[in-house]
Amino acid sequence: MNSETSDGAEAGANREPSPAVGDLDLDETIHQPTRLRIMTLLVSVPESDRLAYGFIQQTLGLTGGNQTIHLRKLEAAGFLAITKEFEGAKPRTWVQATTTGRRAYADYLSNLEKALGLHIPR
Repeated sequence: MNSETSDGAEAGANREPSPAVGDLDLDETIHQPTRLRIMTLLVSVPESDRLAYGFIQQTLGLTGGNQTIHLRKLEAAGFLAITKEFEGAKPRTWVQATTTGRRAYADYLSNLEKALGLHIPR
């Protein structure tokens, strides 16, 4: 169904197109909603802290497979480090935002604020 004005032109035809993610200078790795949620959680703790894989999964309500895919993409970008250790006989996986990841997240927020014309104090 086409929405037309009285002169036959489509409604909104004179509007500027929404800018693409690339036009906004937003990091596409972080911009994906699940990865953005993961990074937000990881940067919310002190730089020296790390979070357990299971804690991230439970907190964000992710499936194991989905979480693993997104963690691998963030790790490949250098935004987080994944370490596997044993506590006794039990394997544990830890995830920590890297300095590069924290900087990329801060840049992402700054660029998003600029794109939206906002200033959010931190």
